[in-house]
Parts: sequence; structure tokens; C-alpha cells
Amino acid sequence: MGFKNNIGVIVWIAVVAVAMVIMQFVVGDFPVDIFRFPVNILALVLWLTLLGVLYKQRTTSPLMRFMLSSRSLWLTFTLIAGVGIWLGLERKPSSDAWVVVASMLYILSHLIIITLRGWRNARGMRWRFTLLHLGLIFALGAGFWGAPDREQLRIAIDSKPNDQAYTMAGEPRILDYTLTLEDYDIRHDAKGMPEHYEAQIGIDNEHHTIRVNHPYARSWQEKIYLISFGRSTTGETYCILEIVREPWQWLSMAGILMLIAGAVMMFLGGPRIRR
Repeated sequence: MGFKNNIGVIVWIAVVAVAMVIMQFVVGDFPVDIFRFPVNILALVLWLTLLGVLYKQRTTSPLMRFMLSSRSLWLTFTLIAGVGIWLGLERKPSSDAWVVVASMLYILSHLIIITLRGWRNARGMRWRFTLLHLGLIFALGAGFWGAPDREQLRIAIDSKPNDQAYTMAGEPRILDYTLTLEDYDIRHDAKGMPEHYEAQIGIDNEHHTIRVNHPYARSWQEKIYLISFGRSTTGETYCILEIVREPWQWLSMAGILMLIAGAVMMFLGGPRIRR
């Protein structure tokens, strides 16, 4: 398949890229919040259905022929590098930028397309090939499709029970449990700098100890982090907690386990020898 046969697809990709940049400047970040559950599930089902329909037309569709070509592979590598550079170099990187969202959607689409083809053609390497690629799809897809459902809250607690947290944008959220600071331990080094933070907190009628970088896992999808301590104008000590909820974390963990299983199978199976 020569360059002339791909020119239409390449032009469309360029048009989409320019459109994403324009949208970023005109409306700001992609409106992730409107894709909260169950909208993201519906969008995911529609997207997978569309990919399945397009894959059946792989011999006639210019888009599918391009996505199954080596040029699409290089485009995917370029997008992965570009997204990494964007998130790594920006002072305040945003994974909700239009360009990042469009790039991730294309990367995931390409991974699914080549996984479908590989399942049909891999033969002796079918299971390890599929596990590696599905693991990558699940790990990346959980972060992409689960982003709207991810919630990051902060709450200040002292000796009085508190159930009102705030989003990073300052919007109030009422928790379904109360938090209380029962005791704390702050240790300083020789220079007087804090080197150890620890707090004993009450979650309703339960008592737990959390430390900086050692969160308390309230459930498989929710963790509570200790961020800092402070002192109010009345002299009472309080601490700042961060509550992170990631309902799609299970899918990400499944993807990581599949990647490990595929890598082990690849190692044990050795290289494929053509006879």
C-alpha cells in the first residue's frame, strides 16, 4: 500500500489534529465530567461496536487498511511519545487536553485493531500475544475511560467529626462517613524539619493510623492519604486528608496481571521458530 493510497487518511488525521488544537484554545480542556458513569459505559460500548464493524471492512476500508499498516504503528509510537512529553514537560499537565484525549483514543483503537488481527494470525503465540496486548489495553483503557469517575477530595479534620470534603476545584462533597483527628505524631530532624507525619483518625466508629505515603485503603476503590498538619487560629491542631476514589482500578490491575502473565508465557515459550 503506497503513500498515495493513504493520502486521504493522512489528510483526515491532520485535520483532526488541527481541530483538537483549536478546540483546546477555544473551549479549554475536554469536558470529561459529562462522561461520568453510566455515560462512559455507553460510549465505550458504542466505540467497541464501531471498531468491530470497521474491522470487518478491513479489506475495503481505507481507514482500516491504514491502521493495519506499518505507518499506523509509527503514528502510534509518535503519539505515545508526544503524550508523554506533553505530560512530562508541562508545568501543569492536563490529561484532559483535547489533543491528549484524541491521541489516547487513537492509541487504544489501534491496539484493539492489531489485537484482533493478531488473534487470528498469531497461531502458536496467540495466547501470549493476546495477553500482552489486552493487558496493555486494559491498563491504558482503565485510566482513559475511568477518568470521569475518578474523584479526588480533600478534607480538614480536627477533634470534631467532619463529613464535608471538597473537590480540587473547591466544590463541596458530603461523605457517607465522618472523619475525626484523634491523635497525631510529628517528628523533626536535627535541622528542625518535619521528617515523620502520623495521625490516628476515626472513621465513624473505627480507629486507624495513617502516615505520609502510607494511605489507608477504605475499600478496593478508595484510599485516604495524609497530606499535612496545621494549626487553627484557636490553637487546635488539624490535618489535611486526601480521599482518592478510582472505581476502574480493578480493570487497571487486571491489565497489569495480564501483562505479567503474557511476559512470563513469552519468556517460557521462547522465540517462535519458523520451519
